Amino acid sequence: MSSELRSLWSSAGGQVPDEWDVVPLESLLRDSKSIAVGVMYPGPDTLGGVPLIKVGDIKNGAITTRPSYCISSETNYEHRRTQLQGNELLITLVGNPGECVVVQPQMAGWNPARAIAVLRLQDPSLRTYLKTVLESTAGKHLIDAVLNTTVQKTLNLKDIRQLPIPLPNPETIDNITQAAEAFSSRITLLRETNATLEGIAQAIFKSWFVDFDAVRAKMEGRQPEGMDEKTAALFPDGFDESELGLVPTGWQPERLDSFIELAYGKSLKADTRNPGNVPVYGSGGITGSHNSALVNDPSIIVGRKGTVGSLYWESRPFFPIDTVFYVKSNKPLTYIYQVLKLLSLHDMNTDAAVPGLNRENVYRLLVPAAPDCVVGAFNEIASTLRQKIDSNSAQVQTLEHIRDTVLPRLISGRLCLPKAAQAVQENS
Repeated sequence: MSSELRSLWSSAGGQVPDEWDVVPLESLLRDSKSIAVGVMYPGPDTLGGVPLIKVGDIKNGAITTRPSYCISSETNYEHRRTQLQGNELLITLVGNPGECVVVQPQMAGWNPARAIAVLRLQDPSLRTYLKTVLESTAGKHLIDAVLNTTVQKTLNLKDIRQLPIPLPNPETIDNITQAAEAFSSRITLLRETNATLEGIAQAIFKSWFVDFDAVRAKMEGRQPEGMDEKTAALFPDGFDESELGLVPTGWQPERLDSFIELAYGKSLKADTRNPGNVPVYGSGGITGSHNSALVNDPSIIVGRKGTVGSLYWESRPFFPIDTVFYVKSNKPLTYIYQVLKLLSLHDMNTDAAVPGLNRENVYRLLVPAAPDCVVGAFNEIASTLRQKIDSNSAQVQTLEHIRDTVLPRLISGRLCLPKAAQAVQENS
């Protein structure tokens, strides 16, 4: 069996030293019942219930926030076999099949949905190593080869069981695990920092343009909190009635199409793309790359078909395909981005068969017309935050590139840990 699996791994472009073994994944499981799909029939969302992990909760190989959807205790009891203990490995079966998540202790008690497989290993310390193998180029190639594509790309449990896994000595496994965790920790920290910076920008926007905290403070004779006198002077000290309810004096409602254009992306099929570093955007985010851009300036991508109302900021030249819009505006993009996030465009699906966003419906939406001086003051703050976010994102991209180069070489035995650790250190 080992020789057959070794040959299979090699056919996928993987290499392993002769002294390493290659075993079927199922041999690493606790027992034959230690792999199962999650909750089949979740029922209604239950306040105070057990968090249910869906494929959409998994981003970049991790679950960073507590799932919002919960199942009842009765439903959870029926599916108690897959309730997490905090030491499992999860593998997505649809969406992006083969994406892995190392379950953290704080996730104990949660339960995954049926589109996710739960694996319990004889040795839970192998989870990071196994994730590294499955998400390597060779691992992805083997997973792609066994996907059922009748309706949508689906990974089956029986195929997961038979996946070949290179198995070196324990010391080498520990070395690979340490390298993988070093990359993961640094990348996760940068992403968490960006989420915090995004949250700061959103909180300021909400205070200024939704809750009108500065206006209320001035009406009460107080100095607006967290705001200098020069900025506070830009806000009025009263409200007017409007179609939107009370708005700051002079901020009468305006339609979105008075300052936003949602421009159509352009068709670019995967088989017509040329190798390059320009990100290609669909409604689900980056779907690949190309050698030329359709848009050369920073912009905001809005999901039009598929994932309706999804929003992505892109500072680099990019290529939006025909399932998205991209934003043109004479106002600062930092302001536009927060406005669009506020409007819940994902709830504006106009096609029951294929989800779609009608831009004329978006154009009719109203927002208070804040003066340019106020929008400009917000942009000064938000642009500084955006520059830091962009810098962190560039570091993430560099680390991901190095990780995707280094880890396969570690798995093949062609690179030792000191060089891998140095690569992380130099880019931290």
